[in-house]
Amino acid sequence: MMTGDQQECGPPVTRVSFVKTYKTASTTISSILIRYGINNNLSFVLPSHHEQGWFSRTVRFNSKMQKKLLPPLPGSNYSILASHVPFNKTAIEEVIPNATHITILRHPVFAYESIFGFFKIARNFKIKKQSRQNEFQTFLLNSDKYLKRVKDPFYKTLLRNRQIFDVGLDLKDYDNETIVDYVIDRASKEFDLVMIAEYFDESLILLKNVMCWELEDILYMQQNKRVDHLRYKINDWERQRILELNEADVKLYQHFNETFWRKVEAYGSKFSKDLATFQSKLEKMHTECIDDGKYTTDYRGRRNTTLLKDGAPAYCSNIHDNSFSSLASRQTLNISNPIL
Repeated sequence: MMTGDQQECGPPVTRVSFVKTYKTASTTISSILIRYGINNNLSFVLPSHHEQGWFSRTVRFNSKMQKKLLPPLPGSNYSILASHVPFNKTAIEEVIPNATHITILRHPVFAYESIFGFFKIARNFKIKKQSRQNEFQTFLLNSDKYLKRVKDPFYKTLLRNRQIFDVGLDLKDYDNETIVDYVIDRASKEFDLVMIAEYFDESLILLKNVMCWELEDILYMQQNKRVDHLRYKINDWERQRILELNEADVKLYQHFNETFWRKVEAYGSKFSKDLATFQSKLEKMHTECIDDGKYTTDYRGRRNTTLLKDGAPAYCSNIHDNSFSSLASRQTLNISNPIL
């Protein structure tokens, strides 16, 4: 693993667990991992019961989940976990020993606004526009009232501090500053890389470095992009209210934003050159592959899906078409006797 200019990588890392977080560009990261795994004939940790690759939105990965996995490819062991499931390092490493653990965070203000829009919180909570307020403003002005009504555990976590929940903080400890600090410190030890969504390309250069991969391995097309009518503008008061609701997420983000830039510094002077080379490759791919004038809206009207140009080179499809549903058919043999 490289830590500076003069050191070279060893063999590519093939054992990795990626903790997906909500509305942080995590679907784009998982699509990169899926592509790498398929191209290198690696086996994924997948639930046998859900075609979208979810284990649970609120229960941490555990031994019961291990007993209900699609088996790995014949003659192989599990290599990659890139599904939605809250983090539990001990249980994950029982399935993928000595895994490299990674995740991605986004500034809590922007992640929260995106969650509110994408998951249609206004409709689900029956929040109506007021005369001078949109639904998001109405919610934030009355958030205590609305949050008291929440019964579904997924929405309980989604509407406060969801990022640190996925990393390891339990709902009951959201307001315990000592435990929040402990979880952040533990995450610093457990994760090999925490990426930052606002610096996505820079994050991928660090990912390439940690994984000893090539620049071509981290090329991407943006996935799961929210439609415009589910977006809200945020004023200064709303920003402050979001920060208050997500104090633990703010602490988490600030901590790992600092560690992120220390990793960039440790990478050395070659970082800027690698980033420029990567972005040049991205621009070339975009020009050759993506039809900017076309897209489809799917996922129940919430997501715009990028379309490829007619006659685009074959490699474009390899980058574009990477979903969990494409993985299940690879690992459906011997379901009654999974190899752990």
